[in-house]
Amino acid sequence: TGAGWTPFGVFGSGPNQFRFPSGIYVSAAGQIFVTDAFNHRIVRMDNMTGAGWITLGGPAAGSGMSQFNAPFGIFVSAGQIYVADTSNHRIVRMDTMTGAGWTVLGGPSAGSGMNQFSSPTGIFVSAGQIYVADWNNNRIVRMNDMAGTGWTAFGTLGSGMNQFDGPFGVSVSAGQIYVADRNNNRIVRMNDMTGVGWTEFGTFGNGPNQFSSPFGIFVSAGQIFVVDTFNSRIVRMDDMTGAGWTPFGTSGSGPNQFNLPVRVFLQ
Repeated sequence: TGAGWTPFGVFGSGPNQFRFPSGIYVSAAGQIFVTDAFNHRIVRMDNMTGAGWITLGGPAAGSGMSQFNAPFGIFVSAGQIYVADTSNHRIVRMDTMTGAGWTVLGGPSAGSGMNQFSSPTGIFVSAGQIYVADWNNNRIVRMNDMAGTGWTAFGTLGSGMNQFDGPFGVSVSAGQIYVADRNNNRIVRMNDMTGVGWTEFGTFGNGPNQFSSPFGIFVSAGQIFVVDTFNSRIVRMDDMTGAGWTPFGTSGSGPNQFNLPVRVFLQ
């Protein structure tokens, strides 16, 4: 319903400003982590007033330590910060917002082999395992650690079963893997990284049970939240049949409106 609507930020590269905020995570302590894609940085703040604003990276793109190039995904697990450093074709983990413990896997060039990515856009950590939406490789990758141990890739380009076309977001809940399959205008759920239990939902459009380039997905308490990007709305549903379908938002810059939303996160 939009109750408690609180916007924060304006266009720019200074404090309390963003240039295409593309990923978000909220910690149990209430701290907000954002990938500020075209400022080539990540941001952490204590609340929606911008208190405690701190950044790492930017404003220019780079491929060295404590640098990013259009990062699009962020997740925090056991205090460590994981970033999908999209245009560097790598994922990064660090211990703090100073960049301490900086560890990378992949990049700076794109690749399609083991321990390689091509524009990774989504990242999620569950039970210590790292899941990546490897966008331009049209696959989901899971690994046990930042060395790439246990590397498992799933998916090929297409619109059928076990296929993706530009998977942009990934979420894991109760062991099941949910994917925002952007260019197929659908979401997918599977039980494991072999595709067992493959279930897809959605077609192209702006009506019920339809999406237009869904970028983000998150599952909370069994409910599925989808960022229906080109429809400028967030959708909630109770299951993969679309039961309880509830859309929210229209295109615009006012209350209860979005302009190409990218991610959703619940805490």
